[in-house]
Amino acid sequence: MIWLKGVGIVLIVAGFGAWGLFAARSLERRADQLRELRVSLGFLEKEITFMFTPLSRALEKTALFCRGPVAGLFRESAQGLQQRQGVTVDEAWAAGIHYLKTCSDLAAPDILLLQSASGQLGMSNAAEQKKLFQLLQEELRFQEERARADIDDMVGGIHCVLVMLNNN
Repeated sequence: MIWLKGVGIVLIVAGFGAWGLFAARSLERRADQLRELRVSLGFLEKEITFMFTPLSRALEKTALFCRGPVAGLFRESAQGLQQRQGVTVDEAWAAGIHYLKTCSDLAAPDILLLQSASGQLGMSNAAEQKKLFQLLQEELRFQEERARADIDDMVGGIHCVLVMLNNN
């Protein structure tokens, strides 16, 4: 009967360990995607404010510049604008964000931050667009730092559990 308890303990520890590793990997992907998003918005900022590239083309070039789910945000937005079906910038950006929601590890506050830009994207002069992109990048940097801190907290917790298990 003692072996059954031992098997149960091993299964519980293994299950929670796997769950913790999965959660840590998801947090790591979120931090990486936030960084990719921040860098990509910097690229988009340069395309719009310095190169004066039309928004649909700037979004398309940004999609080619970045990778992963973040590229989908810009690709979907660019396609929406390039189809010339009467889609507004707001609607095209919303389609890109919807894609990002389904394919990324970003959290709700990250998505809300991107949604807040939809009403201002492409609606003002280059100087105002530059301010918008800089603000978004600053907020994304903050979100990325918090995500990395969450990873560190999780690793610290796992370390404590391993030390306690080792002492028994």
